[in-house]
Amino acid sequence: MRKFLYMICILTVLTGCVKIPEIQSQAYAVGIGIDYQNDEYHVVLQFLDFSNVAKTDQGKSDQPSYVWLGEGKGKTVEDAIIKIYHGIQIPVNYDQIRVFVFGKSVLENRLSKTVEALDTNFNIRLTGWVYGTEEPVEKIFTTKVPFNYAYTNARVVQPEYMQQQDSSIPALSLQGLVYQLHEPSKTILVPSISTNDAIILKDQDKLPVTIFNGAYLMKGGKLKGHLTEKDLEGFIRINNKSVRSPVVFSDRNAGKEEFVQIELLNPKMKRKVKKDQNGIQIGLDIKISAIIRESSKQILSPTIKSKIQEEIRKEVYAAYLKSQKIGGDIYQFEDYMYRFMHDDWKSLQTSRKFPTLNKKDIHVDIAPLKSINKINAGVDTLLNNRK
Repeated sequence: MRKFLYMICILTVLTGCVKIPEIQSQAYAVGIGIDYQNDEYHVVLQFLDFSNVAKTDQGKSDQPSYVWLGEGKGKTVEDAIIKIYHGIQIPVNYDQIRVFVFGKSVLENRLSKTVEALDTNFNIRLTGWVYGTEEPVEKIFTTKVPFNYAYTNARVVQPEYMQQQDSSIPALSLQGLVYQLHEPSKTILVPSISTNDAIILKDQDKLPVTIFNGAYLMKGGKLKGHLTEKDLEGFIRINNKSVRSPVVFSDRNAGKEEFVQIELLNPKMKRKVKKDQNGIQIGLDIKISAIIRESSKQILSPTIKSKIQEEIRKEVYAAYLKSQKIGGDIYQFEDYMYRFMHDDWKSLQTSRKFPTLNKKDIHVDIAPLKSINKINAGVDTLLNNRK
């Protein structure tokens, strides 16, 4: 009798699983794009297609890659999402959200309200990556990944992984955006993306892919403007989240200009803010490793290291001026003062005379310059002894 009762109890517990939905009977949203057009929110949900998710030992499907989208419009974000529910036919699951794409109109006028709507939606996790774009969200979400990989393998879905090869604007999560959006002194860089069909070909057919093209600068919840990757080169090379930045320098050897491929690695940037009788001065201390990857002949000039330092200093300063021109502060000097010199920050708010960065106050220290090119064997000893 006792065993019978045990069996009844076990069966009662197991029956609790019957209402759990099957994996294949849900629509898994992996991306959400939001724009604001004609006084309405335009929401696009991108769904995971199980037909092109890893099915082989090679980690990809042999089937062509398809993208499923749901589109809805409404006066609020939730209203637009509900319109998608009307046609999706099966329940939507948000556990796999990886990407949030905001149109420029949202960044200009509706970012705070949009972020609040997402933050208060308990179905949506805030761990996905945030991007801005001027292109239609549908176009972004229907770009391809080479070799028929699923969209979940795209660079925008795993930006930190690709930083190992060629660093770009540091990745920003929606959670990070929520934390920083209303900080009065914080300049937020929202990576911007666009599409390009001139890089990847399948046979001779052009394949549209998503690329990084710069960043939108936000401060105090307001859009300050957009800077291209070229404008932000100096910042990209020396920010503390950068890993690897390939760059070409030139060196004149025996009257002939030679081009040298340099690899900049693992920078460490530190802000310097000090106050004395002359007021507040700001500066940057940058430590970075550099390797000569490729050169046409042996580098004998003892000045090549100083040239690299000067080029980095020039790019870092140019990025600062570009951001300052549109009201941004990419090196976060104002935020540093807000947190650690608050009384001074308040007085500067009144006078509107914040200290400015001078090029001479950017100090670049390159770790011993090395080379992996046999032509330049021993160059690290030569150059670093003559620094």
